[in-house]
Amino acid sequence: MPRNYPRMTRITVLSLILTALSLLPAVPAALAAALQPSSLVAYLDRGNNLWVSQDNGENPRQITTSGGFNTISWSADGTRIATVGPYHGAVGVYITSPDASFGLRGLSTGDDPIWSPDSTKVALIDNGTIQVFDREGTYIRGATTGAGLISWSANDRLLGYTQVVSNPYGTTCPAQQLGTFDALSGQTTAVAQTIGKFAWGGDGHLLLFVSATDGTIKSYDTNTGATRQLSTRHANPCAGPFLTSVDGNTLFFLDYGTGGHDLVELDVNTAQEKVIPNIPIGYPASALPDSYFTVDAMGRYAYAVNTYPTTVTRIDLQSGVKTTLISNDSRMFLGFSSDHQRMALIDAPYGKPSVISIRDIATGSEAAFSNVGWLAWQSSAITSSAEFAWDRTWAREDQPVATGAAQRTWVWGPSSFATVEEPYDNAPGGERAVRYYDKSRMEITTPYGDQSSVWYVTNGLLAKELISGQMQLGDNHFVNKGPANIPVAGDPDDSSGPTYATLNGVLNAPPAAVGTEIHATIDRQGNIGNSGPGGVHASQLISETNHTIADVFWNYLNSDGTIWNGTANVSGKLFDPTFFATGYPITEAYWSKVKVGGQVKDVLVQCFERRCLTYTPSNPAGWQVEMGNVGRHYYLWRYGG
Repeated sequence: MPRNYPRMTRITVLSLILTALSLLPAVPAALAAALQPSSLVAYLDRGNNLWVSQDNGENPRQITTSGGFNTISWSADGTRIATVGPYHGAVGVYITSPDASFGLRGLSTGDDPIWSPDSTKVALIDNGTIQVFDREGTYIRGATTGAGLISWSANDRLLGYTQVVSNPYGTTCPAQQLGTFDALSGQTTAVAQTIGKFAWGGDGHLLLFVSATDGTIKSYDTNTGATRQLSTRHANPCAGPFLTSVDGNTLFFLDYGTGGHDLVELDVNTAQEKVIPNIPIGYPASALPDSYFTVDAMGRYAYAVNTYPTTVTRIDLQSGVKTTLISNDSRMFLGFSSDHQRMALIDAPYGKPSVISIRDIATGSEAAFSNVGWLAWQSSAITSSAEFAWDRTWAREDQPVATGAAQRTWVWGPSSFATVEEPYDNAPGGERAVRYYDKSRMEITTPYGDQSSVWYVTNGLLAKELISGQMQLGDNHFVNKGPANIPVAGDPDDSSGPTYATLNGVLNAPPAAVGTEIHATIDRQGNIGNSGPGGVHASQLISETNHTIADVFWNYLNSDGTIWNGTANVSGKLFDPTFFATGYPITEAYWSKVKVGGQVKDVLVQCFERRCLTYTPSNPAGWQVEMGNVGRHYYLWRYGG
């Protein structure tokens, strides 16, 4: 999903389509059964009223009744919708909720509502004035800027905006003033003369734009005020895509200097470019709709649309391989679901009611929405704000390791290997964004929560789930998958050390007495012995789970070290709070013979709710205590492969 419109779909209803509609039931029941529901959609009926339903048409709910609405903008968490309709004799912005429980609250005259990535704020444009409200509809502040386009930064604080300053010939691509508006302080800052769309890059501090002076692509650092030229290729943000990946590190645009069909991936940090030629993309107008070029939340695939007839192509951004998803379809393409697993197509024959079809890409099955002019899917939980929070959490402990400032084992891992949405009953919209690392999984369950809290990003109870076999899908919702037969420590092909399933049999073992030397052993079959090498003592009894932590692990959890505080490496507690990363212990500590790097070694293993810790006395200092690869193991258990 593009960074310049994080987790939202902004639409303007096609008046010609809506005029042709006749009022009929929202979805024919016979057609609704063609698909299983995947996520919510909001749509507008013939009377320009807002409805919400499952994307197979089930459970339709009418949100507005007065008519005249023409915009759908989902908040990042899926719990709010901004829409535009009649407002005190003019046009204004309203916010509501998909279940209608929030009511319909008018904010102000204006248009173009846009939610902040964390869903805490919504901004709009009222005759060139930017106005910002909180998610409850309370006014925060505004600024008269002459803005015609606004976009939130990933840090949820800055709004970029453009204002037309010169258009002597009435062109569709006038020169504009690019600036920023600080929603916290109210300060506005002029940046540069630009044309067309702009985008946010980096962690939310880089504005990316095409200079109106020389036509090159530049970045503006909102922290330092420095401007840097990134590329001399001919992007045309008035006519085509100009957007970033969710992580903000890659800018995507078409090179109009070579005809507008070569896709350029520009690394905004290094200015390195990668070109994928001959993208099948086109639209019979001077500008492509935003939906005609998108990138998935993982940054793995781009999707391009060419019409008429409609052909939709998926482009692998690593290999450049193009896969045709549909071809020569007579319907017009509207957009993708947030996970790009479904697409919407509209058929609007002259003089007849329009029909929007939701097509499942994998199966080709479809459901139809009759007499609906436009729709917008509930947005992805994976946002630029989430990426920013994950990176911040990772950096505290592991950035010093990555840069060589600290010589110790990883807390999370060198990099993430998967970012996905997972169902969770108590997350807004029933989905939450998660990111997997070798050692754990980061989660954001309440995206509009306090980002300054250490608990804004949590890491799952993965070890507990692996050992119990109970996969958690909500605070009180569990699915029994069975304990994982995956080695807790050592090489994947180790056959002697305990698996998570092995440890299921010792969850209720009595705690070791504090101060006693630990000789207890466990093997693959769960046999308990007393022949371990010792040298480690039971240190701290945790009453919450009635297990005693081995001293090597207790010392590690209470150790100081080099951490990143957001601006510099400093000395501080590695874990604060102590059990933030691990949770409480759920097993005792056991010695086991484990194959590590092809060699069988004595390894002490103790599992906590979130992590499993290992102690290998033969390892060098800094790597004797390590976090097990619980994140990798859990992902394998949950998804296979």
